[in-house]
Amino acid sequence: MKVIFATLKGEKAKVKAIGKTLNLMTLLVAISKCLAERISAKKGVSMKEAEEIVVDCIKDGIKTVKE
Repeated sequence: MKVIFATLKGEKAKVKAIGKTLNLMTLLVAISKCLAERISAKKGVSMKEAEEIVVDCIKDGIKTVKE
């Protein structure tokens, strides 16, 4: 069973998911790729730079969750 909850508040989004780890990782990779493509197109940066932005945002989010 897979359940995904997504909430959007202003410019921030929160996603909560329940399911098998491999399925959730696949979902995370797919979302990250879409985000990187969107950032690349909107900001006019390379995909590599856009991917680094996404990874940095994930790292910042992890720090916030830990606190």
